[in-house]
Amino acid sequence: MAIAILTALIGLASGFFGAMTGVGGALLAVPLLLTLPQLLGFQPITVHATTGLAMVQGLTTNLVGALVHRRAGFVSGFLLRWTGSGIVVGSLLGSVASRWVPGRWLLLMLGLVLLFCSLQMMRPVPEIELEANFAHSSPNRFIAAGLLTGILSGATGLGTGSLTIVLLVHWLKVPVRIAIGSTLGISLLAALTGTFGKALTLQVPLVEAVGLSLGAAVGAVLGAKASHRVTAKTLRQILAAFIAIAAIHALWCCVFSATG
Repeated sequence: MAIAILTALIGLASGFFGAMTGVGGALLAVPLLLTLPQLLGFQPITVHATTGLAMVQGLTTNLVGALVHRRAGFVSGFLLRWTGSGIVVGSLLGSVASRWVPGRWLLLMLGLVLLFCSLQMMRPVPEIELEANFAHSSPNRFIAAGLLTGILSGATGLGTGSLTIVLLVHWLKVPVRIAIGSTLGISLLAALTGTFGKALTLQVPLVEAVGLSLGAAVGAVLGAKASHRVTAKTLRQILAAFIAIAAIHALWCCVFSATG
């Protein structure tokens, strides 16, 4: 019961920031799950179990967050359809394949992807009007972006949010708020298949998953509403700092931890 309460608090914090920035919350959930239980005297959670729990947390945060953002008009059907289809395939492939990848390699992959995303989000981008005509573009690039993020997120448990937002804003020129809202919806598709893959290979501890999901649901509602009150520039800055901290932590664990 105590471990369920701890994971619920982790879910609350990660769900809030995940829904506010569109990254789904795994960026915060992963380092907290890897460190807090051990620091507080609980049995350490392995890297593979952590990536499985991160998928479950992402499933809850993305579902609740996407519903709140959709009410505000910040979810694009075009992005859900094309980028989402690539992510579904990539996420299932990555999550199943991760069962046979050493924990250190997962952490290294996670850290490098996060570092790349952080550097990209720090780059200034021109503000794009919400009526931007990206939905009239060819879907091929949107599918490719989804496939790439799906494979990486499925393997690491990261969730597709951080890389998807970077690609949508900097490569595909999607407005920031639409990118955030749509990414939560897109990531929901990946979280469904990714969680199935993790559960199929026995990488999801049940008690911790229940606590994490309950906390994430509450945090996602609060975070999504907070996102609508913050400027797009501030959201990018928060996201860049958030990703950078998580990247440093993942690379630190890769070098110094024997877990996994």
